[in-house]
Amino acid sequence: MIKRNKPRRLHPIYILFPLFNTVKGLLPLIIITLLQGVNWSGVNGYVYLGILAAVTLLMFLGLFGWRKCSFTVEDDRIVIRKGILFRDEKTIYFGRIHSVNLEQPILQRLFGVTQVKIETPGGNKKADGILAALTEKDARQLQKLLLAPHVQSAESVARQLPVLPNYRLTTGQLLLAAATSLNFGLVVAFIAGIVSLADDFINELAPNLYSTLYKESTSVDPSYTVIAVIAVCGLAVAWLLSLVLYVIKFAGFAANKQDDQISISYGLLEKKVHHFDARKVQAVIVAEGLLHQWIGFAQIQLQVISSDKTERLMLHPFIPRASLPSILTCFVPQFTAAEIKAAAPKRAFFDYVWKGQLVMILLCAVFIYFFHTHGLWSLILLPIAAAWSWSCLSAAGMNLEDGQLTLRKRSLTRMTYYMRRPQIVSMATRRTRGQQKRRLLTISAHVLGSLQAYRVNCLEREDVERVWRWYSRHQSGK
Repeated sequence: MIKRNKPRRLHPIYILFPLFNTVKGLLPLIIITLLQGVNWSGVNGYVYLGILAAVTLLMFLGLFGWRKCSFTVEDDRIVIRKGILFRDEKTIYFGRIHSVNLEQPILQRLFGVTQVKIETPGGNKKADGILAALTEKDARQLQKLLLAPHVQSAESVARQLPVLPNYRLTTGQLLLAAATSLNFGLVVAFIAGIVSLADDFINELAPNLYSTLYKESTSVDPSYTVIAVIAVCGLAVAWLLSLVLYVIKFAGFAANKQDDQISISYGLLEKKVHHFDARKVQAVIVAEGLLHQWIGFAQIQLQVISSDKTERLMLHPFIPRASLPSILTCFVPQFTAAEIKAAAPKRAFFDYVWKGQLVMILLCAVFIYFFHTHGLWSLILLPIAAAWSWSCLSAAGMNLEDGQLTLRKRSLTRMTYYMRRPQIVSMATRRTRGQQKRRLLTISAHVLGSLQAYRVNCLEREDVERVWRWYSRHQSGK
């Protein structure tokens, strides 16, 4: 039971954290040493004494760190104290807290404890307050205390309020979402991490592996059929890996709302629980991939101010597009699923198509140069690129209604941004000389908590100017 004005320590398992973090950092070296084989009988006794001394030192550091780390929940703030040689005391007022997230990284999950991250506006790379090891019961109670409106007592916080309907992913929905997501960016990042880690082992265990593979590959002259089969197999493996990573990331997904507090939890290996005030959502982003749009599903993300401004919180990874109005009304009623009424004009097609065509022409020239007659097949990329540009033009548009600005565009995924005037911190328009002649403008809006502006290219000049007047009028009225 967490009581106010009484210092509390972390879970005692925190004592082991310095030891396990050190072992984790040395894991590649340990694995390489074990794989190369070690003659344990020939190891000098001083090596064992050194290892024992290092383990003992890390245990003592963990013990001192645990004893010196405490937190106190007061009437209007939480005070976190830590430090062995240099004392660090941090005070976080309840009124500045935007969200309190519960996470279980691998280490915490192994020991059955929870990490609490307290987020405040300010844009630090790390959360303002991190309590690395609490029991799940204490972590959830602390979360409620820090986010309780009007600074209620612990007893009143413990009383449960009526909960709105939960949104969960069934096993079938999770597999369907994973199979249709095609998140190759996640696959590339995962493979890059694996290759970076494995590179150390390969250089130690097989230093001539890369040169051997290069000689073997250059000595074989594969046919175009073999190249095509290899490419198809590579895409199939990437898709399968994408499916597995998606399931690991979003397994157990659940979203619910109690009073004004939204709670989102997901994760198979690393469980995350985000808890934040619905009134502090800065924007709603609806992402529709090609397959998701084709089968009528979408992904809903929320832009919330946090220490990691690049991360958007997932409100739901796989929701029927028809359910979008109801889920917004349930979780963030200040936003509405407005339809696009001011679409990009057809005369903007040149602005959408010329860059893609230029890239495709250069690519076709390269294929024709190296593959000669067979390279002529690459010319089919030109109409495909033109059709894709037309799709991007058809998706682009905006709407201004009831104090909410809605922008929509397509690159690979169709993105729709919903934002309200109080959350828009800046707005910009731009045009090229050709766009000026065609009376076209590009608009971009930046909301609090986002590193990137939301931009749509080549809209009607009159539509963009109407939005600009709406934004400027509110600016001058401040």
